Amino acid sequence: MNRANTRIALALAFVLPLAAACEGGASPSLPSGAPVTPPPAGQSVVVVTAPPHVDLAPGVSARFAASVIGTADRSVTWSVTEVGGGTVDPNGLYTAPAVEGIFHVRAGSSAAPGVSGVSVVTVRKVAAGQGVVVSVTPAAATLDACGKATFAASVTGATSTEANWTVLEAGGGTVANGVYSAPQAPGTYHVVATSVADPTRSATGTVVVGPEKVMSVTVDPASATVNAGGTLTFGALVTTSCGTFASR
Repeated sequence: MNRANTRIALALAFVLPLAAACEGGASPSLPSGAPVTPPPAGQSVVVVTAPPHVDLAPGVSARFAASVIGTADRSVTWSVTEVGGGTVDPNGLYTAPAVEGIFHVRAGSSAAPGVSGVSVVTVRKVAAGQGVVVSVTPAAATLDACGKATFAASVTGATSTEANWTVLEAGGGTVANGVYSAPQAPGTYHVVATSVADPTRSATGTVVVGPEKVMSVTVDPASATVNAGGTLTFGALVTTSCGTFASR
């Protein structure tokens, strides 16, 4: 299906319920949002954390994000598996302990106790001459197609705190000064901040891009009269997360 036909199908998905409402005597109105659909019977709940692994110096912080699949309840409870392995706040902001080691940041599903996602944190002191540490916040973001998100880079251990921004995947969108613009194609992409002072040091943020989202549909004409057996052509102005398009 080409892009024009896809947008026509999206328009019809809005227009047909309006026509049915008019036939039943109800006042037509555009839906304010899609209802939350419960998971299919027997479908497992899955929690995925991002990033899956980070290296941190003692006392340095990093933010984690969790995606919950298979339930309408997306909330999680954050914890650190090891006693003395650092702390994590309710929003996924982890702070490394003063000691070196390998620790685990866990996001547990509120809807399904016992189901969780885990990220690994390696805490180690920075060796002399390798004092540059780069971190990116947020660690993960979810966007509609063509949406935007702002990332920030922290560079420590260097005289310059500047970072260069790139997108790892070809066709995975663009980023300038930390402002990421998603592509039209859904997928998982990675925003990379690289230290200007030490190009061997970088950090990555993960972006999950969903499909193009329909924001509104306007039908033209809004009303019309036609003789029995006659025909009438309607058009639709469809506004999505990627722009406004006319469909007929």
